[in-house]
Amino acid sequence: MKATLNWGVVGTGGIAAAFAEALQRSTRCRVVNVTGTSRAKAEAFRATWSLPAAAGSLPELLADSNVEAVYIASPHPAHEAQAIASIEAGKHVLCEKPIALDVASAGRIIAAAERRQVFLMEAFMYRCHPLVRELLGRLRDGVIGPIRHVRADFGFRVPRNPDGRLFDLKLGGGSIWDVGGYPVSFARLIAGLVEGSPFAEPVRVVGTGRLGPTGADELATALLDFASGLTAEVTSAVLFDVGTEAVVFGEAGKIVLPNPWIPEGDRQGLSTGFSIHRDGHTPEQVSIQTDKATYAIEAELVLDSLPGLQAAWPAMSWADTLGNMRVMDAWRATLTRA
Repeated sequence: MKATLNWGVVGTGGIAAAFAEALQRSTRCRVVNVTGTSRAKAEAFRATWSLPAAAGSLPELLADSNVEAVYIASPHPAHEAQAIASIEAGKHVLCEKPIALDVASAGRIIAAAERRQVFLMEAFMYRCHPLVRELLGRLRDGVIGPIRHVRADFGFRVPRNPDGRLFDLKLGGGSIWDVGGYPVSFARLIAGLVEGSPFAEPVRVVGTGRLGPTGADELATALLDFASGLTAEVTSAVLFDVGTEAVVFGEAGKIVLPNPWIPEGDRQGLSTGFSIHRDGHTPEQVSIQTDKATYAIEAELVLDSLPGLQAAWPAMSWADTLGNMRVMDAWRATLTRA
């Protein structure tokens, strides 16, 4: 097993910065190079985080022999080309969500990783956090009885900017692409637990939402029905602060997660948890404390997965990524038809 892993970062925005900051707390993973939309931005990022190098282009970064793995944190439409280029260069890849803009594109990235025999994971970082393993363990133990319903939201309010990446369709705008994959992946994970599988696919997806003037979905909700009888309601938003709560309902109570996606609502947060509400019992508070931020936990999981090509459950497998993308495609198609 490898002891350390050197990362190159593609992108210089807020998520790339959060990744670089988190890895400063890791003794096993470090960022050694970065590239962005200009050499100037890459150099500024290098100076901020005291990196050894900055690259003026992706090919230049991929030519750096010190870079063993690539973290792709660029706008969604660039993911496919950048991921495949990194894979073809023999680099392991951690690609921010959504890994692509549709299931066909995601399939091409996965096929490239399988062909080149390099690691690939879609970066739903919450799936790597010990919070999820604790939650699944409690649910498996039947703490709230048979699981019947899931409600999961991820939405926030940003002033509408037609040229911004959250609203411009050419930049991958829309809430489903940006954050809808989180509640969908959560619902599919819990549905899988009910069915005795790593994840489960809904047999029906019914969506509704609000399309803004740019055509991007600014608010969207989907109802998911699973073969087990489990139902789920998932909501995403970029213009409406619908919150970040997830709730799992059982016949004997519920588990409430105030923000399973980002601990404390802070990308460097180290504390999180959930509460268990059972009939006839005082609510139980379950606290999870880590010594590393979620992005560092995620990066170290990639290292610990090598020389394998995929991470272990409950992190996102290739099949899980494809299933999640199919649901998102179906959800978006429902809004388009409306």
